[in-house]
Amino acid sequence: MNEEERLGSQSIAVSGRCPFSVNALKDVLPWDIYEKQRAKAPVAWDEEMQAWVLFDFADCLAVEMDEARFRNAYQDAPQVVIDIKGGGRNITVLGGEEHAKMRRFLLSLFTPSNIAAYTKNQIEPIVSMLLDRIESRGAGKAELCSEFGDEIPSRVVLALLGMPWRDDDLVKRTLELHEELVDVIGGAFRTEELKQKGLRVSTDINNLLLPYIQARRDNPQDDFISRVWIEAPTGLGAPMTEADALAICREIYLGGADTTVHGIANLTYLLLTDTSVRAAVEADRAQMTRAIDESMRLFGSVMYRFRIANQDAEIGGAHIRKDDRLILLHSAANRDPAKYACPEAADLGRRPPNDHLAFNKGPRTCVGAGLAKAEMSTALNAVLSRLPNLRLDREAQAPEFTGSFMRSWRPLNVLFDV
Repeated sequence: MNEEERLGSQSIAVSGRCPFSVNALKDVLPWDIYEKQRAKAPVAWDEEMQAWVLFDFADCLAVEMDEARFRNAYQDAPQVVIDIKGGGRNITVLGGEEHAKMRRFLLSLFTPSNIAAYTKNQIEPIVSMLLDRIESRGAGKAELCSEFGDEIPSRVVLALLGMPWRDDDLVKRTLELHEELVDVIGGAFRTEELKQKGLRVSTDINNLLLPYIQARRDNPQDDFISRVWIEAPTGLGAPMTEADALAICREIYLGGADTTVHGIANLTYLLLTDTSVRAAVEADRAQMTRAIDESMRLFGSVMYRFRIANQDAEIGGAHIRKDDRLILLHSAANRDPAKYACPEAADLGRRPPNDHLAFNKGPRTCVGAGLAKAEMSTALNAVLSRLPNLRLDREAQAPEFTGSFMRSWRPLNVLFDV
C-alpha cells in the first residue's frame, strides 16, 4: 500500500509546478513529491524563497550541528525582524556565548523533575478539565483538535507563566496570535506585507504579556515570569530590564505552544489510523513515548528550518555560497530512505526512537521538548482511558494534512462509547 492509499485520498499533485518550492506544497501530502525531487538531486534551489532546500537527513544534521559554518538565520536579521520576535534577548536571535547562557537558563526551567511537577500540577488538571467538557455533553462525539488538543499547550504555557489559563477568551486569542505569527515566520519575513503583519501581531503579544511581566517584577510569585526576573540575571550575568524579560517570556509564550498543538494532533491521528501502533500502546502504555517519537518523525510539527552559510560549501552536489539561505526540510529528512528502513511506516522498534530532527539537533535543539512530550503523553493516555472505543467518525469531515510551515492532521472528528 502506498502513502496516498494508507493516509487517505488527499491529493498530492502540485498542479505541475516546477521547479521545486516549499510554498507549492501547502495543504497537500508532500512525501511523494519529496522523493521525486530527492531522486533528481538532494539539494534544490527554491526561487520563490530564495534559498537552497536540503532533503537528506545527513545533510540537514550536518548543517544543524555546525553553527560555525551555518548560522541561525536570526543572528544577523534586520531590526524589524528582531522587533517581530520580541527583542534582542529572545533566545532565537542570540548567538555564541549569549545563546549558550540563555539556553542554560531556559533548560533549568525544564529539568526532568520540574517537568514531572508541571505534569501533576498543570498538565493533568488541564487535560482533565477539557475531557470533562467533552464527556459532559453526553454526545459520544468530539472534534479532538479544536475541542481538546489545540487548547492544551496554550493553557499549559499560560499556567506556567502565572496567567489565567481557565480564561477561554485568552486561550482563543493566544491561539490566534500564534497562528498569525507562524505565517510570518514560515514566510521568512520576505515581503513588506508579512513584516507589517508581524509587527502588528508582535505589538498585540507584547500588550498582552507586559502587564503580567510588570506585576511579577514588583510582586514575584511561583511562575516562569517571576523566575525570569529572579534567576535569569544570575544565569545571564547581566541585570534584567523590562525589555529583556519581555523577550525571554515571548519565546516561552510562543515556543511552548504552537509546535505542541500540531504534535498532539499528529499523535492522535497516528493512534486513530494505525492499528498496530494503537494495539501496542493500549497493551503497554510505556510504548506511548515511542509512539510520540514516531509521530514526530513521520509528520513532525515544523516542516522546515532556516540557516545561512558563513562560507562557501558543497552540499549534495550544490555549490552553496557565503550568505546563501538554506531551508532544512525536516519533513523530508525524517523520511530519508538512506536513514530509515521503510521510512513511511510507523515502527515503534526503531533504535534509538528519538533519532529524528523534529525537535532540531545540536545547539538549537528545542529546550521545551521534554514538556511537549509530557503534554502529548498525558493527553493521549487520558483520551485512551476516558473515551472508550475511540474511532474516527467516518460520516464527518475526514482529516487532511493541512498547513505549510507547521502542519498537522485535522479535523479529528471522533466517536466514542458513552
